[in-house]
Amino acid sequence: MKFLPQLVALLIILVFVIIVLLMIRMGRIKTAEKTHQTSNLGFAPLSDLPPQLASRVDDLYKRKDQQAVYIDQIFQRRELDREYFIFDVSDSHDDDNEMGTEVFGLISPEFDLPRFSLTTLPGFNSDSLLGGLMKALLDKVLQLTERYQGMTRIDLSDKPDFGDQVVVFGSDETAVRELLRGIYFSSLSSSNSPLHIAGQGDFLTVDFSLPSSSGSAEGDLISQYQQFEQIARQFQK
Repeated sequence: MKFLPQLVALLIILVFVIIVLLMIRMGRIKTAEKTHQTSNLGFAPLSDLPPQLASRVDDLYKRKDQQAVYIDQIFQRRELDREYFIFDVSDSHDDDNEMGTEVFGLISPEFDLPRFSLTTLPGFNSDSLLGGLMKALLDKVLQLTERYQGMTRIDLSDKPDFGDQVVVFGSDETAVRELLRGIYFSSLSSSNSPLHIAGQGDFLTVDFSLPSSSGSAEGDLISQYQQFEQIARQFQK
């Protein structure tokens, strides 16, 4: 029995190694599936960060003066005067601070967007205990967003279609209201999964990676791309 501690230690190490190997394998499978789906959509992987994407993502995602934005896992597709991208974005000073994964972006002369940020929210009962906690957390997040993004939350009480399911920030309230004048919530979300839409100038992004009520993002890249195209058409001038 004197070898029992050593055996337990070896067993723990073995289990750890197996978990690491499984994670690596799952990561490779996910990467291969992502490459397959993006290829079917006509996207090609990029090894270098395009400067036109870097500058636009920096404008949209940089929340603090000292924050540096890191972009990787970039795929690109060109279509006439349009440039489509799929990319991951994070805070380069914090390895755990994911700001968006598999974000869809489009640079197009058909956009003339004021700087705005729009997030659709899953429905919840604010009168319930869980709903009250979610609302309190949401209010805190919105305060931080307003402080660090330099944009003001826009009251959409005059758009009953949006209700409490959409939160909008903008740098020019009049311009953002005009942008949203002909847009309805049903045209932005075809599922219960939340999403984040942001834009400025000729650049629009949609991030589907926000966790849903089930705790994970839903859908695959192909279905998300189709929804992205539908959303993009809503914001064209």
